[in-house]
Amino acid sequence: MTYGDESGLVLPAKVAPYQGVIVPIPPPKGDGSEAVLPNAREVLAVLREAGVRAHLDDRDTQHPGFKYADWEMRGVPLRLELGPRDIEKDQCVLVRRDNREKASTPLAGLAGRVRVLLDAVQADLLGRARKFLADNTTRVASWAEFKQVMADKRGFLVAGWCGEPDCEAKIKEETKATVRVIPLEGHARPGACVRCGRPSPQEVYFAQAY
Repeated sequence: MTYGDESGLVLPAKVAPYQGVIVPIPPPKGDGSEAVLPNAREVLAVLREAGVRAHLDDRDTQHPGFKYADWEMRGVPLRLELGPRDIEKDQCVLVRRDNREKASTPLAGLAGRVRVLLDAVQADLLGRARKFLADNTTRVASWAEFKQVMADKRGFLVAGWCGEPDCEAKIKEETKATVRVIPLEGHARPGACVRCGRPSPQEVYFAQAY
């Protein structure tokens, strides 16, 4: 939910079942077609030996365009395209799922380059998620401000809460927001409940559940 887009999942490299997928591009028949798959299998072996969770899509019932869309939907962080012209140049094309950047990459040292890109995907997605969270989190100090933010911006609201279920029920009734997160770490910031004014041992995160 955090990283998806209109094309499907976008998975961080550390949790992706497949970190990279190799899509062979078959040439016209009689034009070196027998060389693509063996080279693709060699690349697969190199990546797996380097610890990359790689997969070779050698289905002969689907064309490359279908495979691109299929693996984009599944959220695989990197796609590796390999065709006859790439083999002639001793290279492949690497495509990032998160930003769709394409780069021709020499097969020599490919595993190291893939590792660098996977780390970049991981860091960029984390940075994007943190920025989105910060941009959509608002600390409020009054009930009027709470209601205003829920009516306009929404997102996460950080405020004091007394801990009483009846108070949370009233908050939900008036704004549709409920307590979503009670932090276990960090500064507690005791104060007053944003709704009833009773003592609040710490701030919590409110939001509307969908």
